[in-house]
Amino acid sequence: MKIACLDKDVGQLLAESFYKIPRFQRPYSWDHGNLEEFWNDTIVENESDYFIGNFVVYDDKGVLAVVDGQQRLTTITLLLCSLRNVLKEEGFSNLAKGIHNLIERPNIKNERYYVLQTETSYPFFQEYVQKFGTPATVPDVGPEEKLLKEAYDLLRDNLDSTVDGIKGQSSLSDTKKKARIEEEL
Repeated sequence: MKIACLDKDVGQLLAESFYKIPRFQRPYSWDHGNLEEFWNDTIVENESDYFIGNFVVYDDKGVLAVVDGQQRLTTITLLLCSLRNVLKEEGFSNLAKGIHNLIERPNIKNERYYVLQTETSYPFFQEYVQKFGTPATVPDVGPEEKLLKEAYDLLRDNLDSTVDGIKGQSSLSDTKKKARIEEEL
């Protein structure tokens, strides 16, 4: 067994590998308090060298199975999906597409593949959070899916509040508002 410790930022983590959360892991369970703490630590206080924690993974046929860190990795993906959708709606299509490459990208066979695969919340997480576009059908929603939706909605609301705050600044021209929204997002 090989054990290695690597220091990576979130972009590197998501751009270099594919991850799956195996069925034996507990389902997504972060509540409002966990999400607010995550938001404040990573966005509001915005320390450039913020340590988000350890991720423990093992190689499972070319995909890294997550042993520790699934709540954080899932929440990071929820935040990126929220950000992607806000960017698209605000007219920043290229940025939205760039963010989406951290959510879904081609694998070695050049097939589109979600960077984070979950077994317990399939197909909800893939269809209603990660998918870039409008979902086709509504699957049954269980307790885990309800928490995922609530987490996405809270992160999305925080991003929307940021955008609305900038749009409400009457001292800024529309051009400056757009530039400020792009900078903040």
